Amino acid sequence: MSPPIFPHLLDPAHFEGEVDGRPTALYLLRNPRGMVVAITNLGAKVLQIVVPDRDGGLDDVALGYDCLAGVLGGSPSMGAFVGRYAGRIGGARFTLDGREHRLTPNAGAHCIHGGPRGARHRAFEATQTDTQTLVLRHRFLTAEDHFPGTLDLQLTYRLDDDNALVIEHEATALDEPGPASFTSHIYFNLDGVRNGQRIDGHVLQVPQAHTVLATGADGIATGGTVSLDGHVHDLRSAKRLGALPDIDLSYPLEPSTTGNARLCAQLRSEASGRTLDVWTTEPLLQVYTAGQLGVAEQPDIGKWGVRHRPRSAVCLEPQHFPNAPNCPALPQNTVAPGRPYRGTTVYRFGVA
Repeated sequence: MSPPIFPHLLDPAHFEGEVDGRPTALYLLRNPRGMVVAITNLGAKVLQIVVPDRDGGLDDVALGYDCLAGVLGGSPSMGAFVGRYAGRIGGARFTLDGREHRLTPNAGAHCIHGGPRGARHRAFEATQTDTQTLVLRHRFLTAEDHFPGTLDLQLTYRLDDDNALVIEHEATALDEPGPASFTSHIYFNLDGVRNGQRIDGHVLQVPQAHTVLATGADGIATGGTVSLDGHVHDLRSAKRLGALPDIDLSYPLEPSTTGNARLCAQLRSEASGRTLDVWTTEPLLQVYTAGQLGVAEQPDIGKWGVRHRPRSAVCLEPQHFPNAPNCPALPQNTVAPGRPYRGTTVYRFGVA
């Protein structure tokens, strides 16, 4: 029996163009069960994920845009693969081996998500090796983003037969060492994104996290942690998101004893029955309920003309520790020649 067909897939022709002299395109990954994931090489952005609900009905559960102009004019983090350093670096500067490195501020006085020349703004080289696999590559240069060292990134998106999107990256330093942290910034709404509804009926659990990172002004990590005992955002047991204030917090995870990916978050929708299990090798999970999405004066218009609004999605972003280069007490992730940085995150969809 042929898999069901979703009639509203993004059109690759609407993403053909050029950014910084590099071609842009849209790639569709499909598995035998009818799941489809649409990815543009601009920012390696996941712009559409089509999966079934409890009754077998297909819908799109990832916020995104329907053309290149929408991606360029919209939220730069929407669906992006973020790097070369995810999260905020305080004061847009840090010191490594006694040498200060000054970055370009793009969040007030701070640098966020790799700066204005980070991965989310760049057109990757892309090769679709089969119907379920996309390989993207990008070279980060100090002259462009002001981080130390030349860093080669190979990123693979693979759609498995069990409705899991597997994201694997390998970053290799070619000359001098430097910090790196990558993450996937997909905006999920398991009820479907075509009606613009909120995620209040979603239930989230982060079972392995016992603390969150302490932050100071502008949400900058200070190097300390705060216990989740009695915390309003203690997610060790499942909580309905509509009962919680906005979340934009870093949850350190229990270390993996094997080095393999372990379960770090479980999300489910009471309405659609869709579930999302997140597995990762990364040491921290950033949880963001999109409280700042679409608050600018200029509307942020996504697919089907839907206006993106606060709390219309949740982001589950495995990564390394934000602002760690300025916080010696936090675990560091310095990539050096001969010591590549590899990571795997799996977003597995199901129904309950």
